[in-house]
Amino acid sequence: MKIKKSKKNELKNALQSERLQRRGYDINDEGILVKKTVLTKYYEKGYLNMIPSIYSPEDRKKVGEYLALDYYLGINESVKARQLEKVCGGFQFLDGQESALFHKQRYLDAIKCIPEEFWPSVRQVCIEDKELTGDFLVPSAKLIHKSNIYHKKMLLNLGLERLIGFYLKKNKKSS
Repeated sequence: MKIKKSKKNELKNALQSERLQRRGYDINDEGILVKKTVLTKYYEKGYLNMIPSIYSPEDRKKVGEYLALDYYLGINESVKARQLEKVCGGFQFLDGQESALFHKQRYLDAIKCIPEEFWPSVRQVCIEDKELTGDFLVPSAKLIHKSNIYHKKMLLNLGLERLIGFYLKKNKKSS
């Protein structure tokens, strides 16, 4: 039994897509292959729904993305400034510089509203884009390791809750 070429290509594409998804990649709306962030993976696995709240897991995911956006647009401005300088050939006041200062200030204000015990988990997932790991010192302590990771995921949720409150206040002030 022969499979038509179009069916064969569909099966091949489906297998390729499944492999990519297992490796943490996805195809966005524009058809571009992108790597999923740790925050997106945690959202899909249900880890952002670990505490009862009036806010949804989608809200927590979105606020984590806002924090990352403010960080990358505000704090990493020196890298962009060098590239813009090459293009513009001088120190003209560019539109992006005002925006970079705004994002930097909003990022610095946002991290002030997160208690210091929540901050390492939020930073690791949202800014560094790394999985939360436990302190695995003793090989026989798997239960302690798993509970440590669970605890860090709870701290991530609590930190994102504080960020939601911060970003809601900021939006009310600007409206």
